[in-house]
Amino acid sequence: MHGKTARLTRMVLLIAIALIVQMIGLPQPFTGPLVNLMLALTTLITGTPGGIALGCLTPLIALMRGQLPPLLAPFVPFILAGNALYVLFLGLFCKKGCGLPLRSWRAWLGVLLGSTAKFLWLFAAARLIMPLLLARTLPEPVIAMLTFPQLITALIGGALALLFHALLVRRRILAMPA
Repeated sequence: MHGKTARLTRMVLLIAIALIVQMIGLPQPFTGPLVNLMLALTTLITGTPGGIALGCLTPLIALMRGQLPPLLAPFVPFILAGNALYVLFLGLFCKKGCGLPLRSWRAWLGVLLGSTAKFLWLFAAARLIMPLLLARTLPEPVIAMLTFPQLITALIGGALALLFHALLVRRRILAMPA
């Protein structure tokens, strides 16, 4: 396959896997890290646009499946932006000179900064922006769901993506990154 065709095929396959993970309906402590794994892995394999495309689909699917309470429907754009921040930081730090991401401090820094940016964005949205838009504060359990767990699931998913990417390269399923 040629470069663009291969990248598009991989992107579609990774998006399909991520959607299957969501459709299985596992509890959030499993689904969250797995979705973040797929966001990071899609970014590492296909690039930032692929990761962002997936990051736009996952909250919509979560809302349609009921994994995201209907009360949080207005929060979907903030989740989309949080996913984009996560992917952008990883993509930025792995764009050039990353080599094998598992062994790259740049990749680990991208996961750390992307996870932190996503967490801070969702924290600000839940605590500051949404209360202004809704003219009332969100319930504490909802705020709790949208803040610290997001940091943990993003860090776990990013670390798993770096490990899984290394496994795919070792098994020669993916070419060794430049």
